[in-house]
Amino acid sequence: MKPLIRYLNTIWQITRKDIQVEWRGRQGVPVMLVFALLVVFLFNFALQLSPELQAGLASGLLWVSLAFASTLGLNRSVSLERENNAMDGLLLAPVDRSAIFFGKSISNFAFTCLVAIILLPVFSLFYQQNMLSLPLIGIILLGVAAYTSLGTLLAALSIQTRTRDVLLPVLLYPLALPILIAAVESSRGVLSGQAFADLQSWVYLLVACVVLFNAAGLMFFETILEE
Repeated sequence: MKPLIRYLNTIWQITRKDIQVEWRGRQGVPVMLVFALLVVFLFNFALQLSPELQAGLASGLLWVSLAFASTLGLNRSVSLERENNAMDGLLLAPVDRSAIFFGKSISNFAFTCLVAIILLPVFSLFYQQNMLSLPLIGIILLGVAAYTSLGTLLAALSIQTRTRDVLLPVLLYPLALPILIAAVESSRGVLSGQAFADLQSWVYLLVACVVLFNAAGLMFFETILEE
């Protein structure tokens, strides 16, 4: 039991460190939020769609906004670890490397969810949809968890490269397509009032992505950091 408690405490300490850095600097989440809101405003005023078309577009725009905003946050988390050799300090600590992965993944998840909390009322206002329903919030949590887990893993892969700001999106977006497609389809189904039986294949795909990418982080994160 004690090794498990130490492992969970390590995860919490890394997560808390990232949250404290963001709270003191306030540079990551505000940029993510401004970018996401800009996407919402531009598409709303530029497209001038009918209410029926806006309903179908809302789920896609929601995930485009969240995906791009989350990528900005992932790039920010990578650049922070490059400053003053902070990643070297983490690697020198006598802790399991997978705990570093889970700690940073949870902090990235929290930052993206914070952006989503602010975005949902804005989407409800502009697109006349109930974006605060519990099923939709559950899908958002699953999609964000899968996306940030994959993003954290790829961010660690690109941290040592000079072109990491460009390399991360190039690696992330193609691999994240199953996550985004499943998230958009299940969100659209919820907004259109479909039964869970019609959406369960997409929801199960999101759950599978969460399990798969967290398992990949557990098994390969140490190897990625050593390389």
